Amino acid sequence: MIDLLTTLGGISWDLEVRGILVVAVGTVVLIGSVWLIIATNSGARLSTLVTLAGLMGFMTILGISWWLYGSGWKGADPSWRTIDINVGDLNSSALIEARDLPDPEDLLSAYQMVVESQDEIANLEFNKLPTESDYPELSLEDLAQIQADRQLRNETITHSELAAVSPNLIKSYGLDDLNGWRLLSTAESGDAQAQAIADVLAQSDLGFGSTSDFKVLDSYTYGGKPELKDNPNRWDRISLWVTNSARITHPIRYALVQFQRVVDQPSIPGMAPPRPVIDKDEPVVSTIMVRDLGTRRLRPALVTIGSFIIFLALCYWLHVRDKELMAKRQEFASSTE
Repeated sequence: MIDLLTTLGGISWDLEVRGILVVAVGTVVLIGSVWLIIATNSGARLSTLVTLAGLMGFMTILGISWWLYGSGWKGADPSWRTIDINVGDLNSSALIEARDLPDPEDLLSAYQMVVESQDEIANLEFNKLPTESDYPELSLEDLAQIQADRQLRNETITHSELAAVSPNLIKSYGLDDLNGWRLLSTAESGDAQAQAIADVLAQSDLGFGSTSDFKVLDSYTYGGKPELKDNPNRWDRISLWVTNSARITHPIRYALVQFQRVVDQPSIPGMAPPRPVIDKDEPVVSTIMVRDLGTRRLRPALVTIGSFIIFLALCYWLHVRDKELMAKRQEFASSTE
């Protein structure tokens, strides 16, 4: 009795063993019960064929739903795969397309774009300092510190941060088409940026111990499927949907995320961490990635096709068996006449 309780306790704790037992019991109860009902009327051999044919038909229907919705027993999800980490000069990058991207120093800074523009949203977000009316309870010294911190934030914004607030301003400066590269906002570059940070931290020779050692600059993308143009009409949406749906192969898509080391600033206990300041003397690190579309629907497709082939084979086997049985009946009937 004690050994039985120990065994049951081990099964309830081990998820792998419990999962195998659940599948085995479900197979015996569900499929076995159908087989048993048919076997009482048709025999064991015919019951096996009919049950397996029904199971394969069910698996075909289930596989189609998995295939359409990318669910069930699915493969790897799409992800970004790093193909090159360039330090300093993109002209030496292994990706030829990356060499066409302008150097960050050759571009007008995001803060200068805001100052020179008449964009109300951008100026309100990145070109305005708090006043005494905003903080009436603070002293002038504390208010000056807040203003200095806010001004530092304004002067160190990136183009991707500006694109998240005012995409039209970015387009007016041509950053939506830099020799085929398009600037991504911080919202658009979420998964690519996260993968780039992980890959940069994994490279010990770069000298980055944590995310506080560098600042993420800008993110760009190149290639991929065509996107809607500005102010699209209904025909533009329909035509783009049709062309993208009819496209057999997917165009290669690249992403590039840039980093730069920040100045080492001591943190004061009890105070907020200092705002990161880029070290201009350090080179820009560019992580170049390619979009891996994954194999999410490959397994459901194989299940569907394989189950359908087995289903057709079993149906043909049953058909041949019925024809042989009918031929024997006719032969027996003719011999008794």
